[in-house]
Amino acid sequence: MSLLSISNLNLSIRKKPILRDVSLSVDAGQIVGIIGESGSGKSMTAYCVTQLLPEGLTATGDIRFNGKNILSTSETDMCAIRGAEISMVFQEPMTALNPVHTIGQQVAETILIHEPQTSKAEALERARDALNRVELPESRFPLSRYPHEMSGGQRQRVVIAMAIALRPKLLIADEPTTALDVTTQAEILTLLTRLVREDGMGLMIITHDLAVVADMADYIHIMQQGQIVEHGPADRLFQTMQHPYSKALLAASAHVPDREPPQGETPLLEVRNVLRDYALPRTKLFAKPESFRAVNDVSFTIRKGESLGLVGESGCGKSTLTRAILGLEEIQGGEILLSGEPVFTGKKPNRAVRRKMQVVFQDPYGSFNPRHRVDRLITEPFYLLDTTPPDREDRIAEALRSVGLTPDDAFKYPHEFSGGQRQRIAIARALIIKPELIILDEAVSALDVSIRAQILDLLAELSETHGLTYLFISHDLSVVRSITDRVLVMQHGKIVEQGETQSVFDNPTDIYTQTLIAAAPRLPEDLRNF
Repeated sequence: MSLLSISNLNLSIRKKPILRDVSLSVDAGQIVGIIGESGSGKSMTAYCVTQLLPEGLTATGDIRFNGKNILSTSETDMCAIRGAEISMVFQEPMTALNPVHTIGQQVAETILIHEPQTSKAEALERARDALNRVELPESRFPLSRYPHEMSGGQRQRVVIAMAIALRPKLLIADEPTTALDVTTQAEILTLLTRLVREDGMGLMIITHDLAVVADMADYIHIMQQGQIVEHGPADRLFQTMQHPYSKALLAASAHVPDREPPQGETPLLEVRNVLRDYALPRTKLFAKPESFRAVNDVSFTIRKGESLGLVGESGCGKSTLTRAILGLEEIQGGEILLSGEPVFTGKKPNRAVRRKMQVVFQDPYGSFNPRHRVDRLITEPFYLLDTTPPDREDRIAEALRSVGLTPDDAFKYPHEFSGGQRQRIAIARALIIKPELIILDEAVSALDVSIRAQILDLLAELSETHGLTYLFISHDLSVVRSITDRVLVMQHGKIVEQGETQSVFDNPTDIYTQTLIAAAPRLPEDLRNF
């Protein structure tokens, strides 16, 4: 008998089908991957298993966990099951953790809720053991530490410690590595695999990226529009795919935009020996405060029409360097030139130069004011010009057409668009003042693989039609490899390796670069050029 068995699961919202005849199973000690794009029903399937559906929704069909009918289980009994027998790891650890409680308190809370007879001291001791199991040793991560004092990967380990504190039989991980660096992502996936083998629990891992589960899953289900369209053992599914959607996902995962290499050697952006220090908290009353060097003697050049990649883990200095290039972060040494003009005049940013640069952020919804229409949102860069051009309406229409939208979309609000469409609006906002350089900061990392492929094709097309130059910042090495001409690898504030993208990826010379490339999730070797 399977640990979890789902048969003919159906769910509707206002008569609209969300899940249709979903059937799958998870055995003890088995890793099952659920793959699909946003809206495919992956997370709703998990919410049905944990009975965390929005109020008023009722699933039909059959869900058996350890022989128990989940759909007929009362909320009181489900409260006893959640966390103790079925646990869940969510995508964003900072929202899953309470910022005012220590990590020890939060892991211990899981134990105290389900075992009220346990003393607080014993619960904290068991919390310490759970944190040790997820490789957060006491010497570096005492129970008194708070979530904001930890990195994203470390916080995700705390969430996993909370989930396994009572050694559940089933663990559901919903996009547990989406926002993480490649090395941290690899560590989290390895950790989850180890815990499954050690505890013999079942693992249902939900993701939009086939490459994430290609090496770890025992069995894979591919979902589209609330249905499982293809499934099979992971080691055979890639070779026997038949459904068009499965093939499209696979092709999108390995998609490479059709791009022309840049012509000419004219430099556009020149970064010369840039330094940026931050003051650390004073440790003694009369002692001079120490400083931390976030950017250490960084130099590089971007040629006109070129796409340059910048990769590195969180904390390596990428964001600090980006803010300096945009004139938003003061530098202590060196200089930054755009078309031969300095970004800084003394210590103040040169606004005339800043007008020639724009940026596209990771989360378009978070960078838009939801109360404003698209026409207002994409004309925000006009404030850099100190005046509104007389052809404002024509510029809006042109920008929207350039990114594959229509002029009528100018009168809509951000919530009326999908994630990929919102990112197109963000690109239109960057284009509207016709900049020379666009900085793309993790611009596709939160998108489904097929939407990501479309946005990368759009960027390649815009580069040719508008003569754009890109600085592409990403932790997704497959994206950097497909869209950039050259790549810089950054570690501890320094550029440790740079060169032609293909050359760096095929023959990395620095140990850190080799580690990054080895950690990146990848499809089976014979399918990378699918």
